[in-house]
Amino acid sequence: GGDECGAVNYLVKGGVGPSFVEDGMPVASREKKCPMSHPLIDVSSLLSSTRPEPPTLVVAELISQMVQEGTQAYEEPELSDMVVEKLTSCYKKYATHESNDSKEDVMNVNDVERWLIDINKQVGRGSEFRTAAKEMGWVEPPKDDDDDSGTRKEKPLITLPEDGILTHEGFLNVYRGELRGGKFWGISYDLSIMGEPLPSVGLFEGRYDRMYCTTKLQPLTVLDTTASIPCPNKDEPSDHLPVAATFKIV
Repeated sequence: GGDECGAVNYLVKGGVGPSFVEDGMPVASREKKCPMSHPLIDVSSLLSSTRPEPPTLVVAELISQMVQEGTQAYEEPELSDMVVEKLTSCYKKYATHESNDSKEDVMNVNDVERWLIDINKQVGRGSEFRTAAKEMGWVEPPKDDDDDSGTRKEKPLITLPEDGILTHEGFLNVYRGELRGGKFWGISYDLSIMGEPLPSVGLFEGRYDRMYCTTKLQPLTVLDTTASIPCPNKDEPSDHLPVAATFKIV
């Protein structure tokens, strides 16, 4: 959300090009100029001489606990040993089906449904459900190449195979997919629901929510909303804190 962000540079510096790299990748294939006659002004930064710009995202620190040391959070991350251990403990709680190939019990369709209801309140929703179904053997039906009606086909309904098994490795693969999708809060929530919450190791703070104005507007007041504990909480219903200001047309 700061100078390392292509969108911020595009707005406040007037453009961005292929030499600007974000998360290891160029943000543009060619030079892109902001169409405004002048770059936009970051309203909160106008008061940076009197106070540092406050964070607008205040949440529990998760990435340092979830991502294995030596891997990057947004570039093929791997689950940390601690999270794998917690997920393994969760798997053992749900797995009740005796396996012919292993001494350990595995999760059958009933176990998987019980897990999904715990974390998602129902079966049939959530990326955990979709990945689990595929890990259990669900495959998308082949497309009908002979159908030339031109009508739009609905996506095939994903279901849990009745005789499917979700192995321990398959269960871990579900959460590897969640991690690579950047769903850190979702993993944390699932672990908590399954009785293996992550320890509290402090806060992650970032300024992701910003207001911009042109030189035709003069900011008169700026509202700073602050929090010292992870959001959402009883005072702040969202993990993003509100930003507000009043302006005068010049």
